[in-house]
Amino acid sequence: MNEKKKCPNCGLLIDSDMKKCPYCGYIIPDEEKEKEIQKSEPEIIEPKISPKTTIKKNLFAFQNRRDVSSSKELSFFFIVLIGFNLMGLLVSYITGIFNSYFLTTTTGNAMLNFSIYLIIFGVFGLILQNDIKLIFKNIFKSRTYLYGIAYGFLIIFVNALYSMIVTKLYPGLTSNNNESSIDSIVAIFPILSTLIFGIVGPICEEIGYRVGLFSFIRKYNRVVAYILTALIFGFIHFDFFGDMKVEFLNLPSYIISGLLFCYVYDKEGPETSIVAHMTNNLFAIIMTIIGNII
Repeated sequence: MNEKKKCPNCGLLIDSDMKKCPYCGYIIPDEEKEKEIQKSEPEIIEPKISPKTTIKKNLFAFQNRRDVSSSKELSFFFIVLIGFNLMGLLVSYITGIFNSYFLTTTTGNAMLNFSIYLIIFGVFGLILQNDIKLIFKNIFKSRTYLYGIAYGFLIIFVNALYSMIVTKLYPGLTSNNNESSIDSIVAIFPILSTLIFGIVGPICEEIGYRVGLFSFIRKYNRVVAYILTALIFGFIHFDFFGDMKVEFLNLPSYIISGLLFCYVYDKEGPETSIVAHMTNNLFAIIMTIIGNII
């Protein structure tokens, strides 16, 4: 009796030496030939990627790069860095024509700062007309705000810890000129300060330093992007005409903040770093307002 086997197509038993199924007409493939073909084909070995390699790759990937041109990135940075000073001189000159004493007052200083931030905000609005959807594509995602607020409070905590350590080492250490100036402005204009320093300012600074400077340098070297952006961010809050000891002791706080804002931007995107920056600034403004009321 011939040995039986199942037809691969219909499943009915047929003689093992049959080349064609008598029931469904299926042509039975030659198993020996199939084996020879398989042996002749080169074996494809899939590369083994360890979990550590995958994690490292993801960690160092620029996950939230927005493909804005390098010229725009540089323009964002120079508008904030150089433009801020040039606009300050322009506004000061125009104001000085009518009342040179006005700018020496807290009210005059407040109006100068408010005007400059609003001008820069308007300039960014014009430049970003065609890139708004690209840069702020995650603006309506809940993750943006949850993570942004969480990172904002992390930055507040780290800076508070640094402040505690420095105050222990140098009792009686005061705020630098930048913080003192903002505190005095907040005392007179709490609502405008909340709007400008708490919302408009963080947007302008994140576009200038993170979307602009950090993104540009990050294309060439990630570590240099972190260090250089954080240092520049720290020194823009440094007053070279103030008390050098006070300024230098407060400087690391701004550099630390700059590093953390870069990390948030690198990991989550500009929307989240803006929310984190807003959280940090708004918390400081609210604490100042409460302190003035009490």
